[in-house]
Amino acid sequence: MGSIKVIKSRIKSVRNTSQITKAMEVVSATKMRKAQNFAIRARPYAVASLEILKNLISRTETLPALLQSRTVQTSCLLVVTADKGLAGAFNSNVLKAAEAWIRAREAANQPCTLIAVGKKAKEYCERRKKPMHEHFINFGDYAHLDETLPVAETIIQGFVLGAWDEADAVYTHFRTTLKQETVLKKILPVTKEGIEDIVRAIVPEYGKFSEIENGNHTALRYSYEYIFEPSPEAILNDLIPQILRMQIHHIILESNASEHSARMVAMKSASDNARDLIGELTLEYNKSRQASITRELTEITAGREALEN
Repeated sequence: MGSIKVIKSRIKSVRNTSQITKAMEVVSATKMRKAQNFAIRARPYAVASLEILKNLISRTETLPALLQSRTVQTSCLLVVTADKGLAGAFNSNVLKAAEAWIRAREAANQPCTLIAVGKKAKEYCERRKKPMHEHFINFGDYAHLDETLPVAETIIQGFVLGAWDEADAVYTHFRTTLKQETVLKKILPVTKEGIEDIVRAIVPEYGKFSEIENGNHTALRYSYEYIFEPSPEAILNDLIPQILRMQIHHIILESNASEHSARMVAMKSASDNARDLIGELTLEYNKSRQASITRELTEITAGREALEN
């Protein structure tokens, strides 16, 4: 049993830590809601772009390069992590998925390269000496489209110029406040199924920002014919890169929301543990204090008896 002074110092230290984790929990909850709101406001544009794409593909036989599959010689992986830690297993789960992707390519003797988003992904590539084509950091808590454009342009140009023949993305998908899952998705070549997955993933399944509660679950449907000027092929050449930019943007938004949610849960768990630890230390403090009082009384009684004898 420790001394009263040491236990009292530990209680003070744990209480101060609890105040910090509680504040971080509240801040992360606010940022999480705002990050999801950013994604939801872009949903109508995403759905409308998908509808236009379906109409265009059905009216042309000439597909742009970003829609054409080819023999895969080199692969690229977009790894999206956070700039900060203290978010539980958020970063480590993404990096484990990236490690498995790399091992699969190495087993097949297929060259690969990484594009790192976030300081944790950059540090991982440097520490493990993984091939890194480019890295991007300091997007902030709410990434805007103009901030994520360089990421999309790097992936597009690499595919068009033949630096890689396919591109995947590994990131954390926000499902609910308490549930996020690491997702590996193909982003190049662009497919209708991949775009539909991104659109469905923009809004979480449950909670305040779920599409059912917000009434946004009805997709836009057009029953009229389009007149394309100058041609469907020319429009596709402009539309497909824009949709890919939107995909990359929403992947980063999803990761941001998941990061804040994971940090909120981690900080709540830390606050609960601190409260339990304070209770245990307080009990130990009371026991030590009572033992000290009992010992002093025993010594006083023994001294008095010695004097009387």
